[in-house]
Amino acid sequence: MRQTARWCLIGLLGLALLLPSHLALGAPRAGSTMVFARQEETETLDPHKSTALSSAEVNFLIYDTLVSLDYDGSVRPALAEKWEISRDGRTYTFTLRQGVKFHSGKPFTSADVKYTIERWKTVKGSPSAFNVATVERVETPNPTIAVFHLKEPLATLLVNLSSAWGSILNEQFARRLGDEYGTGVGRVDGTGPFMLREWVRNDRLVLARNPNYNWGPPVYRNRGPATMETVVFRTIVEDATRMAEVQAGNAHFTPSVPPPQVDRLARDSRVKVIRYSDLNTVFLGFKLGKRPLDDLRVRQAINHGINKPELIMGVYYGLAEEAYGPIAPATWGWWKESTTVGYRYNPSKAKRLLDEAGWKQERVGVARMKDGRPLSILFMYSPGPDNESLVNLIQAQLRGVGVETRPQRLEWTAFLAALRAGQHEMFLINVRYTSADILYFYFHSAQRPAPNRFDWTDPTTDRLLELSRASTSDSERMNAYHQLQKIVVENAIWVPLVHQKRVVISSPKLDIPRMHAYVLYKMLDLEMKP
Repeated sequence: MRQTARWCLIGLLGLALLLPSHLALGAPRAGSTMVFARQEETETLDPHKSTALSSAEVNFLIYDTLVSLDYDGSVRPALAEKWEISRDGRTYTFTLRQGVKFHSGKPFTSADVKYTIERWKTVKGSPSAFNVATVERVETPNPTIAVFHLKEPLATLLVNLSSAWGSILNEQFARRLGDEYGTGVGRVDGTGPFMLREWVRNDRLVLARNPNYNWGPPVYRNRGPATMETVVFRTIVEDATRMAEVQAGNAHFTPSVPPPQVDRLARDSRVKVIRYSDLNTVFLGFKLGKRPLDDLRVRQAINHGINKPELIMGVYYGLAEEAYGPIAPATWGWWKESTTVGYRYNPSKAKRLLDEAGWKQERVGVARMKDGRPLSILFMYSPGPDNESLVNLIQAQLRGVGVETRPQRLEWTAFLAALRAGQHEMFLINVRYTSADILYFYFHSAQRPAPNRFDWTDPTTDRLLELSRASTSDSERMNAYHQLQKIVVENAIWVPLVHQKRVVISSPKLDIPRMHAYVLYKMLDLEMKP
């Protein structure tokens, strides 16, 4: 069966926002620099060792992938010009683009594809290896053909290959660097539109335009080179400082905008406020292997003890909606019944569940006790535009039902490291995804200890996840994902809090034709006006 590039990912429909743009994109301009202000530092530039957005947003610029994701969610060519899929769904034959070179000057060949997939599957500590685990082997009959042989059909393979962790590496370069790959200047080599020039941790990461780049994906009008000469990622944790830098023209874009400031910024002619629907979920995760969170009644009580409408108005200023399941309503595979069976604010029920679990409250406003121990839970979180306010309000709400929390704020890379090490009990995180396929990432037992940071292991969950990945029937996959979401809700593995509405701000000098599911993606259509 011949498969064209218009393979549709349903979950992204409606995400892209069309914004005003001039008719013709300008030519590359000398001295043109775009400054991207963000909260989190890049963890690594090894695409196989991190799924953090702060790494992905840079890796999309340094590297290319075999296929690309269009604004409507369809899969389009990239380093692969075309592909064919066998009738049984177990063989993918990719025809590679010719004339592509890595930043080092080495020509791109099928050997690099083979090495990348094999490394992705086996590199120690990869949180995304499951995306290609079903690829049994890659054959390279010639430098422009790569043939993937799968153990079983994988409906999401093309979408997985479009992700930042599907970035293609230079085999010779990566082998030579070993564990040092992706750690700094001179230690990365991609085929992307930008090259790493400078990296000062927790301060700035500077990319320079690749002047030879002309093989950008057909997602863009401009196939390369990029119009901007330099892109600077600045790490600015403090919200006020980050907003002020964009207002002053010292930065040109930030994706992290505190909701209380949106209306004020919208009245400021020095910035553009861009609002669009997103596919994110803000949630609390539990480590089920630690007391007292190993008791379902305690987890259910925490769910019932949180007042989501109060969070939406008090923290997000109305720019969010209540969440009752692990994925957003606009995401493909969403289980509609989660809004019916999900936990709602019910402090009386929360107290009753804690009583049943043996946690007795001696005085109002004081942590409940059991066997001489207080009901006190370590609560980890990272900096974020809303996180401090959110953590404080959740802490107050849970104290009202007798649950004490001990907030611990960690910088982003330290936060991820603590989760990987299993040091957490309860944690706050914001995730976004286009399809229910991401649930494998979080809930399959093989994904422990990370990204299954919940200690969740259940044969039924594993079976449903494996079925949904192997099936080529959308209805069968949808049914499996609905059953899985029911399990997640009933077992209170998470506390789904809200689905935020996305707000970003930019300089009027920065022309952004569209917002992508991957935010600014490869930046080929961006242009800095004089």
